[in-house]
Amino acid sequence: MAKNYYDILGINKTASADEIKRAYRKLASEHHPDRGGHSEKFKEINEAYQVLSDTGKRSQYDQYGQTFEQAQRQGGFSGNPFGGFGFEGFNASSGSFGFEDILSSMFGGEETQARNRGIDLEMPLRISFKEAIFGVEKEIAIEKKNPCAKCNGSGAEPGSKINTCPKCHGQGQIKSQRRTIFGTVATSTNCDRCEGTGKTPEKPCSECRGVGLKRGRKTIKVSIPAGIDNGQRIRVRGEGEQGYRGSAVGDLYIQIEVQPSKEFLRKGFDLYKEAKITFSEAALGTTLETETIDGSVKIKIPAGTQSGKVFRVSDLGVPHLNHSGRGDMYVTVIVHTPEKLTKRQKELFKQLEEE
Repeated sequence: MAKNYYDILGINKTASADEIKRAYRKLASEHHPDRGGHSEKFKEINEAYQVLSDTGKRSQYDQYGQTFEQAQRQGGFSGNPFGGFGFEGFNASSGSFGFEDILSSMFGGEETQARNRGIDLEMPLRISFKEAIFGVEKEIAIEKKNPCAKCNGSGAEPGSKINTCPKCHGQGQIKSQRRTIFGTVATSTNCDRCEGTGKTPEKPCSECRGVGLKRGRKTIKVSIPAGIDNGQRIRVRGEGEQGYRGSAVGDLYIQIEVQPSKEFLRKGFDLYKEAKITFSEAALGTTLETETIDGSVKIKIPAGTQSGKVFRVSDLGVPHLNHSGRGDMYVTVIVHTPEKLTKRQKELFKQLEEE
């Protein structure tokens, strides 16, 4: 049965490029062989991502369907890299060259890159409302694979050499050619001797057993920019996991969680709050002193103000993320109705009503 790449990544067919990338990163992290994941599942995830992340390949995949039967009804993949051949009489489970082999030849080189590069990590970070408004520097600790301290990530015992892999001659891949009904097709697979690195240690490091990685705890400082909002992410380059035997390092993605404020409501870069005034203040007018995120300010309340009136205080909202300027603050005045009145107060209200 043919594979459904959307189901493999757990996304809808209408998923955006960002949604595809996020789903891939999450699944690749969970199923990476270095984390105990299954290599076939990891390869399947990479295969789905390589198709769906490429606009042209995704369009062909969507057009020609997800099963061999659909391809047959289309009369073959006309206009695609396979030259318009149909799959009539083909059995994917037989020894003949089938659709899986074609995909393998198309994406075989991606496995090396995916395996060698360190995994991107993602972690949540909870900050206060004011820290999100003004920015903050946080010190965080992450558990990840770091370069082995003994061999500096090379995988070789100190003092020993790192040689060019004798099997793949430093290429990291074993290339072969196969004759098929489509002609001669070249395929590439990871070298099983050096695991795609092109190099082999003369003597594997006794500490990491030649892998070049050791799991440990690392503390880093992260600058949270002013104006960041709940749900946004920060990318910290080079703070993901170290790649295999000193290859490229992954990145760290920090998911921001902002604690809500009891006093302010944030909408974009503007802030909203309520302030209570009395009947007499609303009728006669007053000067209202209210708190902002920068301290207290005074707002002139004109006579005859109705409950629900909104007053704007310019430039006391949230700083624009990575830009100059700030949003505004909006204060909604609520005329407070007293719940309990003394006898004298009741008499005064009655006199006021008569007037």
